[in-house]
Amino acid sequence: MFLYDIACQYWINLLKRFKSSFPEQVPTADTLRYGVGKLHVQGHEESCMYGFSLNYLECCGRTHGEAVETCWAEGNQAGASTREMNASHRHDTLDDFHGDWNWRKVQNMCSFAFTSHCYTIS
Repeated sequence: MFLYDIACQYWINLLKRFKSSFPEQVPTADTLRYGVGKLHVQGHEESCMYGFSLNYLECCGRTHGEAVETCWAEGNQAGASTREMNASHRHDTLDDFHGDWNWRKVQNMCSFAFTSHCYTIS
């Protein structure tokens, strides 16, 4: 499954691009299905909503397809400190920033799972 904000347009020439740049990967690219995340599909034409919405594609109706973008708010905090770095230093710093963010997220999953959804039996 290939999810992209403009997958409805991007897929049109995708196989042609693979044939010219990655011919050995054409069989893999040919098996991809394309969809637009539920947030972004709302701004598309009605035909896109029916053809590319995850609500209508087989085996992914409950997926929202926007998980990749959830870290943008956290990542934007690093903008001020990385703005004037050279490209490789910025890349390393952002890699460390997101690695730390993911580590803290994983570390807090257990406490979140057991404290946010507790039920008391009376």
